[in-house]
Amino acid sequence: MKTFAATALLALLPTVASAAWEEIEGGATTRPIETNSTIQAIMVSCVDGPVVEVYSDKDGPVLPVADPSATADYFYKAGAVEASVDDKTFPLATAGSDIAIVLFSEGPEAESHLAPLDPKFLSALRTGSTLRLSFDVTPAAGPDGSVYDTWARFSLEGAGPMIEKIVKSCS
Repeated sequence: MKTFAATALLALLPTVASAAWEEIEGGATTRPIETNSTIQAIMVSCVDGPVVEVYSDKDGPVLPVADPSATADYFYKAGAVEASVDDKTFPLATAGSDIAIVLFSEGPEAESHLAPLDPKFLSALRTGSTLRLSFDVTPAAGPDGSVYDTWARFSLEGAGPMIEKIVKSCS
């Protein structure tokens, strides 16, 4: 069922040029407006609380387009993934599922660095204008000199009411 949902999700999403948010299967989803990665879409939904799922080419890990042979070594690690909403930065950690990467707030090592999404991050997603997800995949520095060499940027225009509805449904 989840594979069908992912296929339907990618088929129904708008093109990168428009990148509008849509409600699909109880979640809110969009495509990147700019990326150097294999990220195809993100989805905010409710599982055991609000989650952000990242969908990549061929249901695989997020990799740089310029180096598809790179190894995704960012799962369950602190400091390997970061979200920026406008001028606010949120450290994240990742876990894998069958067809997506699931983002969590960075937590303690005893919990594999996974913690429920920070309410401040969820609030920023509802009220912000741009989300940038950044991954440390390769030894190369990112375009801004940071360790985050692989990234995708998303418009948050129109996402607020949908994300608010999802967060409330998780309560």
